[in-house]
Amino acid sequence: MKSAYLDNTQIHSNTDNIGMIIFPKIQGLESPAIRLPSFTRPNVDGAFVPNQLYGSRLITFRGKVFANTVAAYRNLRRTFELASAIKRIDGELNSITFKFTTMDDFALQVEVYTRRIDFEDNVLTNGNYRLHLLSPSIQLLGQNLKSQDIFIFSGGGMPVPMPIPMSMAAQAPSEESLNNAGNIDAFLAITFHGPMQNPTLLNITNSDSLSVTYNMTSSNERIEIDTVNRTALHFATPTASGTNVRQYVSGDFLVLASGNNSIRLTTAAYNTTGYVNLSWRDSFSGV
Repeated sequence: MKSAYLDNTQIHSNTDNIGMIIFPKIQGLESPAIRLPSFTRPNVDGAFVPNQLYGSRLITFRGKVFANTVAAYRNLRRTFELASAIKRIDGELNSITFKFTTMDDFALQVEVYTRRIDFEDNVLTNGNYRLHLLSPSIQLLGQNLKSQDIFIFSGGGMPVPMPIPMSMAAQAPSEESLNNAGNIDAFLAITFHGPMQNPTLLNITNSDSLSVTYNMTSSNERIEIDTVNRTALHFATPTASGTNVRQYVSGDFLVLASGNNSIRLTTAAYNTTGYVNLSWRDSFSGV
């Protein structure tokens, strides 16, 4: 591993002496746990398997903190313990972002919670630790956040009656190819920007679609959809608080399959300037 961080605190570097290192043989980055329930079949041989799902991911690694003086070591130790401590903001639990770069230059990250930390002093100026991190996500995410605007799709043709003079201005693209360079579905953050009436977002590649039965009449309005937590909030102005509009959402919470995905936005009215912004990270099942 070339480098590793807990949020913004660097805990490993293979090029610089930062007083912290992670030993090889990190566990838990290869694959999440698999949930495989099974039930005995009464009066016959074998068992019944109703489902197979991925579970949480336990990441465990050992490392060392060291310095030239007792004071410097104790300060580094406190820095490490603070970085791995329970995080609460305004009383609400927050995850830690574990970011790392592999030796083949994969820059990945995953949201984690500290499950256990063991830290023993070897001598006055160094100590070894063992850190256990639990990630509820099955995905390892690329550190580069990707984003794309998509405008309302129109199938072409001329309006009737045809305006004179006819505009020959180039129109914005109405279908985009979005790439997930990972090997597992990538979740999307979807933001519809008004004005827009009853938008439908389609992933033509995997035949999924998401519809919102809602009319936004102003360019100040937006609807944010989180496909991880499956929430939908409407914001009347840029500074307004969000209002729950989950009841107006139907269809699939879109994901990007591995590779290229063809995405299209349609609405009940095409003569508006609304658009949708999609953001995502390349998603991997393991490294």
